[in-house]
Amino acid sequence: MYLRKTRRRNKDASVVRYVQLANNRRMDGQTQAEVLVNLGRHDRLDLDALRRLVASIEPLPR
Repeated sequence: MYLRKTRRRNKDASVVRYVQLANNRRMDGQTQAEVLVNLGRHDRLDLDALRRLVASIEPLPR
């Protein structure tokens, strides 16, 4: 799992960034990103806390 950042350009040419929680899945031999949760606007989130959250729910290496 990882934090995925996307951006959208408004009509006035301003850019708004969004953060999503995503996971890569292998489907038919190809890797495809799967968005699990849309978390909201980048400027309104605590990214350090989200990174710690992702690290805490990551599966342990075998």
